[in-house]
Amino acid sequence: MADRATLHIHKAGKFYSFMYSKGYRSEATKGPYEYMRFTKEGFLPVIIFKKLGAKEHLSVQDKDHELLEEFLML
Repeated sequence: MADRATLHIHKAGKFYSFMYSKGYRSEATKGPYEYMRFTKEGFLPVIIFKKLGAKEHLSVQDKDHELLEEFLML
């Protein structure tokens, strides 16, 4: 399941910087629903999704929810 209303699209740039500070690197997205993709050696990829037609919010997988919560606490 994915969390569909936690990351506002206007915060995507700050989230991108946050991920770099955590040692993740961006990677090319795969498919029309992926908005951002990050990788870090030894970890599963972190993928941020955008539902087609979504204007305000991005989605994250449950496995990445803790990382998103850490970002939102800043």
